[in-house]
Amino acid sequence: MMREKIYTIPIHDAFAQDCECPVCVMYRKLEENAIRYTIGPGASYMEEDIRAQMDEQGFCQKHLRTLYEYPNKTGLAMMLKTHMDRTIRELEKAAKAPLPGPNSMFKKKVRPASPVIDFIEEQEKKCFVCGYINQTFESYLMTVFYLYEREEEFRQQFAGTKGFCTGHYKNLFELAPRYLNKKHLESFLGQLNESYLDNFKRVRDDVEWFICKNDYRYQEEPWKNARDSLQRALTK
Repeated sequence: MMREKIYTIPIHDAFAQDCECPVCVMYRKLEENAIRYTIGPGASYMEEDIRAQMDEQGFCQKHLRTLYEYPNKTGLAMMLKTHMDRTIRELEKAAKAPLPGPNSMFKKKVRPASPVIDFIEEQEKKCFVCGYINQTFESYLMTVFYLYEREEEFRQQFAGTKGFCTGHYKNLFELAPRYLNKKHLESFLGQLNESYLDNFKRVRDDVEWFICKNDYRYQEEPWKNARDSLQRALTK
């Protein structure tokens, strides 16, 4: 029988759900927690050291949209204002550097060095919410491997999933050799491959039937599992 520990509960809960990717379930929960931590009641943006991190890192477009949907518009305005202040300061300094000249048609075309481009490209790699999520997300994946090695019931639960999205299939495949012992690595990767591909094909077949159902020749046929196939294909 699986022994519940506080750090295994989110993994057990996710793998117990009827879903197309239990790792997506884990990630979404972390994302909800990160947004609430950032802008919810008692939000961290009021703490000076956290606000400095937000000003330095900013937010990706996805999480900016999520933050905007949250009712705390004043909090978002405060975060955006100080982040924009920092961006202005940094780009005003960067813009004082010598301007790049045109590329010669006779020379190999390389992008000229520019502090403006360097700052913006570095900024595009950062997001306070993504960073908050990622510091916990890999530990969740480590716990998947921990449970797979130690609990037969979890191995059965892992085998019984409806597969994974492509991105999290890659994460599990990539990290498995780092965290699993030799005894379990081969069986884990074999089960992971089988689960991903079999269920990817299952959803592909549902999408194919969705297409058929929009053909007048199939109007009298049952929908089977095709009604929500597009949503599930997007997850995959």
